Amino acid sequence: MKKLMLLGTMAIASLAWGQRALTADTRGPSFCMQNFNAYGPLYAPQTTERMNWIGALLQDNPRCSAIHLQEVWSESNIDQIESALRSKYSISSPNREQRIGVMSLFDGQITGTYTQNFNVNNEGGILDGIREVLNVKKAFHVVRTQLFDMGEPFYFINTHLHPTSQAVRLTQIIDILQWRLYNQDLKFLLSGDFNADENSLERELIMTTLGAHDSLLDAYGGEYPAGLCTYCISNPHSWLLESKILDYIFVSNIGGNETHMKAYNGEVNMRGPMPEPLSDHYGVRVYFELEQGPNVSSTEEITARQKALIKALDKTYKILSAEQEPAFAPYATRVKELKHQILQGSGEFDEYLKKFN
Repeated sequence: MKKLMLLGTMAIASLAWGQRALTADTRGPSFCMQNFNAYGPLYAPQTTERMNWIGALLQDNPRCSAIHLQEVWSESNIDQIESALRSKYSISSPNREQRIGVMSLFDGQITGTYTQNFNVNNEGGILDGIREVLNVKKAFHVVRTQLFDMGEPFYFINTHLHPTSQAVRLTQIIDILQWRLYNQDLKFLLSGDFNADENSLERELIMTTLGAHDSLLDAYGGEYPAGLCTYCISNPHSWLLESKILDYIFVSNIGGNETHMKAYNGEVNMRGPMPEPLSDHYGVRVYFELEQGPNVSSTEEITARQKALIKALDKTYKILSAEQEPAFAPYATRVKELKHQILQGSGEFDEYLKKFN
């Protein structure tokens, strides 16, 4: 496990979003975060045209202070995004150095970055074989930055999990957790394409082990609207036979000042304006307010979270211990250790989750 290395480093907005922005101005310190899978692999259609539209939409008002993109693969597509947005954002583009597809943009100074390829990247199928040949990897990329008007820095974690294997995705989540246990000093926002729907074990494992909230769910008052999806069967680029939520912005209030980030508005967006959608995914945008004091949980909430955590760890252990490949064995062992710490009420993991708010 490596610690974060700190380095010195067109569309017209809708009336509704204009009203939301005005509402945000009356609040305490607030910011907006945008996540979008840009659908930039070699087989995707109209990549150049779509990247131009994406760059234009991302710089349009109301403009978000933090942007995470996935599947921006080629040098030319990276150039398009940077050219459109470099005058407004500090940009971290690890996808120039490795074929990981993620890039992160911020309305604030970047003071540190860290990138880690996942230890288990493939399950061995045909598509994974192609990825191996092309040296395409899944990874997570961390940026430390303080957004303008915020009184404290945050960690922003950008990722894209394995598209088909649940077991591989579970190991990738544990990789992120291992990094987090060594870097607890700041709050974090974790977003990306998780390839796991709103009822999945993966989503539950993220929230219960990382001490995180699903911010879009919170913005909707604790319940997703019926039919909400980021990967939708109505999208002609979709590869699935049903609609799902696969893209999220998770937030953890562990670390930093005596404050907490609260999601107060959000939507699924970035659908157009081309005749066809911009991507096989739609985007997720969430507005946050930084409120004073911790977000205190009730005894009932704490008990429910612990039960959900134990259940998620048990399911994860069962899946990982059934895998035949040797690479999965250390993860099964680690999950067993994490559960033991919770049941004993001691250890780094237990101490971390005691700070959940």
